[in-house]
Amino acid sequence: MKHIIVAASLLLATLVHAERETKLFPIMTDADYCPSPAVALLVGYGEMERAYDGDYMYGLEFSLACPALQLPTLDIRQQISLVHQSDHGLRMTSLELNPHLLFNLDNKVQLGVGPGFGLIVTDADETDLIFGVNVGASIHYDIDKNYFVGAEARYQWTTDAELSKDVERSLDNYRTLVKVGMHF
Repeated sequence: MKHIIVAASLLLATLVHAERETKLFPIMTDADYCPSPAVALLVGYGEMERAYDGDYMYGLEFSLACPALQLPTLDIRQQISLVHQSDHGLRMTSLELNPHLLFNLDNKVQLGVGPGFGLIVTDADETDLIFGVNVGASIHYDIDKNYFVGAEARYQWTTDAELSKDVERSLDNYRTLVKVGMHF
């Protein structure tokens, strides 16, 4: 429960920062809404706190300007990530929704922070679905108007997973990923 409160607090801090005009659901209410879609390949390393040592991970990320909330001075980017990790015979695939509040450091570099929610599918004997709440930070560098590179660090709290009949463990994890992508 504490983890959900942390993630919700980060989201509320985002909303409180919007002291000026805020647009709810700009995808439906703003004729000038531009989703600015992007796709990226992810590669990195992740480690579970209590279950196993870490291993390499890879995935794909689709992102767009947040269709639910638009702030007047800062961008919110909705990242939808699909990440796979195979660790000591346990295969996990995580689907996550990670909105990031973006801070422009200059015209090519953005720093992002935000909460996220995820669903993890495993091949464990007993538990197939695990829910997660996470928090992360990222940096994003535009090489030119079409291509970008970036890095992200994220911590994820999960529900416990029954890995076998008598073994139940938390799959809380942290990860660091690099990304290479393209804007559309």
